[in-house]
Amino acid sequence: MIIRLGAVLIVLALMATVAQTGVDTLKGTSDIEDCYIYSYADCDPERPGEDCRRFNTGGLYRMRIGVYPSARDHRALLSIPGWEGSIPDSSKFLINCVYEFDGVDRKIFLYPLTKQIYEGTEVTSMLGDYPNPDSGATWYHAWLDVGDSDSLNWTTTGGDYNVGVACTTTITGTDQYFSFDHFNRVLNYWDTSSQDYGFILINENAFPANSAQKQILTTESSTGLSPMVLLFTTDFFEVVGARRRMIGQILSDG
Repeated sequence: MIIRLGAVLIVLALMATVAQTGVDTLKGTSDIEDCYIYSYADCDPERPGEDCRRFNTGGLYRMRIGVYPSARDHRALLSIPGWEGSIPDSSKFLINCVYEFDGVDRKIFLYPLTKQIYEGTEVTSMLGDYPNPDSGATWYHAWLDVGDSDSLNWTTTGGDYNVGVACTTTITGTDQYFSFDHFNRVLNYWDTSSQDYGFILINENAFPANSAQKQILTTESSTGLSPMVLLFTTDFFEVVGARRRMIGQILSDG
């Protein structure tokens, strides 16, 4: 029993060492900026007559992706200020789904943005408040200043992005992480285009579309399950392989 416990402690220690030396998470998940934007105009009954499409949600702890109810589409925006332009051997971008409006598997598309965005600071949605200056993405704007005096509009409402560079994941449930395939495509696009503005997540909104929405945690969440970027290099896999063999030998000898 003592030998088994000792082996487990060694495994944990080695895992901790690998995490420090083999995986680069840029500047850390807390540096990811994120918010969601939405397509519907009517904010009743909270603020009658307001247009929700110009409101910011940068301070919320959940992001919505997809339609719910009918014709109310939500999209998530994320940027990574820590990107340094070094393309890894492989990479992962993961999101944690915490709520879904139905049990249907939904495909989520990831496209690189072609305009700089700002997360914004609003901690409520659909209440008609402008975000702080130069700091809030909306359905109409990559950022929106107080009174619209200094704003950057999207060319196409709902976000400007490159459809030629795409990654996908399929959300099949809640309380788990989902990884987007071929995330290196996005990193290579950032490197070759110099448009490292971040990316947008869009639900496929397939039938039945009026309940397609999934909700994911943001970096404002206190659960530690926020969006995550992992960058892997060859030496990481070599170190992991060697230490797995070492762990196997320890367990075998014990």
